[in-house]
Amino acid sequence: MNIKDILKIPSLCDAKLIAGKNGILNEISSVNILEATDIANWGRSGEVLLTSFFALQNLDEQELDVFFEKLHSVGISAIILKIDRLVPQIPGRMIELCDKYLIPLIQIGKDVKYEAIILAILGPIINNNMNLLNKYYEVHSELTSLALKMPSLNTILGEFKKMIQRDVSLINATKGTEVATTPALCDVTLLGVSDVSTEKYAHFKYERRTVVYNGLVPETKGTQLRVHIPHLGYDDYELVIHELPEKIGPEDFMIIENAVKFLQMELLKNYVISQNLFQQKNNIIGDLLNDRLYEEKDIDEVLESLGINKHKYYQVMLIKLYPQDEHKHLDKNILPQALRHLRLKFKSIFKDIVFLEKLDVVAFILNFGANQPSLAVDAIEKAMNSLTENNLFKDLYYHVSISSHVEKLSIPRANREVLDTQKVLRLFHNANTILPYEELGIYKLFLDSNNLNDLTKFISPKIAAFGREYPQLFETLKTFLDTNQSYNHTAEKLFLHPKTVRYRIEKIKSILTLDFSNSEELLQIQIATRLFKLIDGRKLNE
Repeated sequence: MNIKDILKIPSLCDAKLIAGKNGILNEISSVNILEATDIANWGRSGEVLLTSFFALQNLDEQELDVFFEKLHSVGISAIILKIDRLVPQIPGRMIELCDKYLIPLIQIGKDVKYEAIILAILGPIINNNMNLLNKYYEVHSELTSLALKMPSLNTILGEFKKMIQRDVSLINATKGTEVATTPALCDVTLLGVSDVSTEKYAHFKYERRTVVYNGLVPETKGTQLRVHIPHLGYDDYELVIHELPEKIGPEDFMIIENAVKFLQMELLKNYVISQNLFQQKNNIIGDLLNDRLYEEKDIDEVLESLGINKHKYYQVMLIKLYPQDEHKHLDKNILPQALRHLRLKFKSIFKDIVFLEKLDVVAFILNFGANQPSLAVDAIEKAMNSLTENNLFKDLYYHVSISSHVEKLSIPRANREVLDTQKVLRLFHNANTILPYEELGIYKLFLDSNNLNDLTKFISPKIAAFGREYPQLFETLKTFLDTNQSYNHTAEKLFLHPKTVRYRIEKIKSILTLDFSNSEELLQIQIATRLFKLIDGRKLNE
């Protein structure tokens, strides 16, 4: 209902539209009597105000200007003014302000009853609200009944189509899939996008797209109403209402709002089920990797249930993610989303592969034949580079460890290989490094030992004592050797003056009686520095 409509009601048959004629199509939401000028406290958008000028009679021109500014900001639709009670004619300033703010000013005689006008305006509004309430009850009842049948997505969309008399689609924007009541409507060419003003009872965000439906014969231009469906999972869903042959009406938003809430619940149910299955699979793969399956038949059952029992060989790959800045607080969604992209990437490259995900780690088990591709460094590097180019690791860096090729009973050994390789990566390698276990070299010897004391026996007693008694000099010596005996580079790394470094090296020479041209002595020190770091790393992990 708008102002033009109410000018046709019987009680306003003798009314005159004095000003604000350009606001004649203002929508009406309610009607009220103007008794005070604090309109910001009680006025509502779309309201029609009835007045005999009582509340305005003492306002000077400046106060009247301020009052009309407030009327405009609230969104008052019109003023109906009764004359010959307090004022014989409408003040000229009031007419000017109504024209300025497009607020229709309707003049009525002193004998017109407010009650008749109020009833005439509120009657259709109340009826409309009753219709909306009935519609809401009907839609809610239908959806509740539908939920009890545990329907498929196709069935749900089919029911929505019946309710709204339009075809609908559900788009998974993350996976690029679309389920539609009429598949021919999925092929469109976008012409433009516009916002949709929020309708009454509409809480979700809508947009309207103008498109050409390429799948229809002949091709047809039309509009789509799209609404994003918020939910707990990582996939982005949109409900699309194909507005053919015409756009939907305001009352249809009630159905769409209910439909979106219903789909939210269905997606939530599917998410919970998928998380349970995900956790079960995680547990099974965890048992397989950590040698908790004691009989071969149990291993065979697990491999069969995971669908990785077709080929003879297996390989394990472990990817661990770290924050680029350990002191910076990471968004809680960054790690799960990064791990999800990793899973999707490698599942798209390798056919017979399963994964285990935990916190900041994802471990893959690949099943492959003698003539099939395995987890080679170049293939993994290519995959990781493509993800890096898409800014997946903007706030993160990774270490990738790869096991040797094993048969089914040695999968736990392959798992130990990738875990040991991760220790070396963490202690001795830079960010974004991919390292196969086979390339660990001498570290394999040290990693096979489970006893820290066993590692110390590989260190010369003289060097071990020097490390304990002169830790600062030992760090200087280590850095000096790592920088190819460069005084300047050592000074830069340790934030020292080169003269200080030179002084310390001379002191080290005298304590250890060290000859820097003796490669055998230098090798002993290099090994000792690595072993000390390995021992310290284990102590931290224990």
